[in-house]
Amino acid sequence: MIAVWIAVAAALAAGFALGARSGSRRLEARLARARAAAEALAAGNLDVRVPIEAHDEASSLSRALNEISVRTKGRLAAAETERGLRDAVLESLPQGVALLAPSLSIRHANRRFWDLVGVEPPAEPHPHLALARQPVLEEIAAEAMRRGRTVVREAFLYAPGRAEHEVTVSPVENGTSPAWLLTIAGLSPEREMAYLRREFVANVSHELRTPLTSIRGYAETLLQGGLEDVENRGRFVETIRKQAMRLEALVEDLLELADLDRPDAEPDLKDWDLGAVVRETAERFEEMARRRGLELEMDVRPGLHALCDRKRIEVALGNLLDNAVKYTERGRVLVRLSREGDRLRVAVTDTGRGIGPEHIPRVFERFYRADPGRTRTLGGTGLGLAIVKHAVQLHGGEAGVESRPDEGSTFWFAVPVGGPPAKSRAGASPPPDGRRDSGSVEGAPPP
Repeated sequence: MIAVWIAVAAALAAGFALGARSGSRRLEARLARARAAAEALAAGNLDVRVPIEAHDEASSLSRALNEISVRTKGRLAAAETERGLRDAVLESLPQGVALLAPSLSIRHANRRFWDLVGVEPPAEPHPHLALARQPVLEEIAAEAMRRGRTVVREAFLYAPGRAEHEVTVSPVENGTSPAWLLTIAGLSPEREMAYLRREFVANVSHELRTPLTSIRGYAETLLQGGLEDVENRGRFVETIRKQAMRLEALVEDLLELADLDRPDAEPDLKDWDLGAVVRETAERFEEMARRRGLELEMDVRPGLHALCDRKRIEVALGNLLDNAVKYTERGRVLVRLSREGDRLRVAVTDTGRGIGPEHIPRVFERFYRADPGRTRTLGGTGLGLAIVKHAVQLHGGEAGVESRPDEGSTFWFAVPVGGPPAKSRAGASPPPDGRRDSGSVEGAPPP
C-alpha cells in the first residue's frame, strides 16, 4: 500500500513539473506579445492590441497596454481636431499672418498672407521671408527683432497693384524657441478712400497747374504787348493751343476713368471680330508712326471673335499704341493678336527705352510715370495705362507688361472669348457666319 502511495506521489510530482514548464512557456509567449505591443505603441502604431487570455498579472499588463493605446489614440484625435479648428480660424482671418523664426524663415503662414504678397504658397517647408518679394516686410521684421519689441508700420505692398496696409511684427512667448508674429491688415475702407481721394486731388491739381500756368503766362504776355511782337506771337499762341489740348486730353481721360470706375459700369457686349477691330485701331496710328520714322507692323488676322465692348477695347489698344509710338525713338512697333486657350491676347511691342524692374509693379497706377519729365514733354496725362487696366478688368481680363531697359517693352491685355464670366450675355450679336473661330495666330517672338 505504501508503495502505491509512493507511486502516486511520484506521478503527481512529475505532472506538476511538466505543468510548470508548460505554464512558463505560455507566460513567456504572453509576455513576448505584450513586449511587441509596447514596442509597436512606442513606434506610433496606436491600433495594436494585446489579447487577454487569463486573469493574472500578465493579463493586467495586457489590459494596461490596451488602455494606453485607446487613450493615446483618442487624445491624438482630439488634438488633431483642435489643430484643424485652429488652422480653420487662421485661414478665415482677413489679415495675413506669418510666424517667423529669428532667421526670417517662415514657420507657418495662412493663405491670406500669400494672397496679399502675390505669391503662391511654396511647397518647401520654412521658406525665407524674401520669397514674399516684399522687401518692406523684411525691413519691419528686422527692425522689430533689433528693438526686441512690437513694431507697427503702414507700408505699401505691390501684388501686383499698389495698396497700403498696416504691418505689425510682435514677439511671441512660446517658452521654447523665440518667434515673431507678422500680421498684414488692410486699412479701413473709409481711411483708404480718404487717402485715395487726397492722392487723386493732389495729382489732378498738379497736372492742371502746369498747363494752366503756361496758358495764363502766355495770355498775359500777349495782352501786355505781345500781340505787336510779330516774330514771337505765333509761337505764344501755339503754346497756348498745345497746353489747351493737354488740358482737354486730361479731362477726357478723367471722364473715361470715372466712367469705368462707376459701380454700375457694364460693358456693351457684342460678338466682334477682334482681328478686324485691332487692325482698324492700329491703322489710325500709321501716320503718327510714319512721322516719327517708325515702322508700324501688324501680326493680326481676321476671324478671331470675342464677346466684348468694342469701344472699350479700342480705347485700351489706342492707349497702348499711343504710348508705344510716342516713347519709341527709332525702330518699330508691332501689334500682335493671338489666341491662348479661351482668351484672346493683344500685345503691343516696341523697340523703345524699356522700363526698369523697379517701375514694373506700378506702371498701371494712376498718374504714375517711370520718366515724369519725358512723359509731360510728350503730352502724357499719366492715366492711359490705368484706363487700359480698368477697361480690360471690366471684361474679366487682365493686363501686363514685359520690359527691360534698352530692350523695348511689350504691353499686353487678354480678354475671355466668351465675355466676362459674371455678366449676362443676352442680346449679344452672333458672328456673321454663326460660328466662332477656334484657331490661333502663331508668330515670331517679340524683339
